[in-house]
Amino acid sequence: MLKLNDGYIFRKINGIPYLFPYGQNIADFRRSIRLNESGTILYRAIADGADEQDLLLALSSHYQARDSDLPALKGDIDLFLSQLAAADVLSRTDHTAADCMPDCYLRVGTLTIAYCGPKELLYAPLLDFLCQSCEPDLTFRVINAAPATKETAKILVRTEELTILKNETAYILLYPKRYGILEARISLDGTSAHFFCAMPFDTEHAEKLFHAFRFAFLIHAQQKGFFALHSASIFYREKAWLFCAPSGVGKSTHTELWRRLYHSRILNGDLNLVGFSNNQEPVVCGIPWCGTSGLYTTENIPLGGIVFLKQSGSDQVLTRTTEDAILHTIWRTISPSWTEEMLRLTIASAEKLSKAVPFFHLQCTKEPSAVYLIKEQIDAFLEQKN
Repeated sequence: MLKLNDGYIFRKINGIPYLFPYGQNIADFRRSIRLNESGTILYRAIADGADEQDLLLALSSHYQARDSDLPALKGDIDLFLSQLAAADVLSRTDHTAADCMPDCYLRVGTLTIAYCGPKELLYAPLLDFLCQSCEPDLTFRVINAAPATKETAKILVRTEELTILKNETAYILLYPKRYGILEARISLDGTSAHFFCAMPFDTEHAEKLFHAFRFAFLIHAQQKGFFALHSASIFYREKAWLFCAPSGVGKSTHTELWRRLYHSRILNGDLNLVGFSNNQEPVVCGIPWCGTSGLYTTENIPLGGIVFLKQSGSDQVLTRTTEDAILHTIWRTISPSWTEEMLRLTIASAEKLSKAVPFFHLQCTKEPSAVYLIKEQIDAFLEQKN
């Protein structure tokens, strides 16, 4: 179903038809839209309740089109509807998670995502997570239209890049105009997310949607007891080992040394999803988000432990308290903390993890000696455990 949004009126100026913006659309610097003959026919038909099939009939009847002309007319209609949607004149009100048929499914970590939208907007790393159809945990819907309504909501976070609001049913993410995503609406439990995008779609849309998807995924994962740590990870002795530090400290350098010295596979170069399996064993889940490293895995691997790195002129493993381990984990967590409840979930996960795996605090150089030292500590822990 097609729906004309409030915020524009149809008027003729000296016989020429226009759509004039008013209210918020003036504040958003929307411009008046001049309609040609076809546009006028289509706009009036939509105002009378026509659907897309009705529009084709209206236009073909007006121009007495032959069957061979119909594909071109349909292309003109699609372009016109896209232009109206991009200008926030039009909404397709049938775009809901309940009635959309998924175009594909993704299995990320322990969660299955039903994706409804153009295949070309799936950023390349997501393709590695395609799976067979099954009952989804969450649904992502990409919509080529502006939202049908402008929601009233409380602002939680506002930066130059993003404004995050919350109302009784959803988190609402407002992006700058240059971003290509007009708005995202994510249900409070993260099970349903709608991403409203401007046309035309291009490769930049795919990458930006990829990062927008992460918010919705992490909201639901957080409620399932999984949280994301800013960290690089390696595979060593059948387990995943995480190396956490602020950007620029040397996570990538350290894990690359592990790869060179011990042929340890790098699992993710920047971000790791940590939680507990069904049998309550700590686990690291493969996810496609990996910063600029380009390194990620699709596997779920038992978690061995976490190493917090700090640059130093020498290599030394420090003894720290459990409190330090929990605090460092919270500080390196990038799962959303937009609300008090979200922060409580993060703290609870960090506390649970501190009882399940070892934490090491490594003051280190960027030399192989740092890897020799922490490997020795990890090996000693594993031998003692066995």
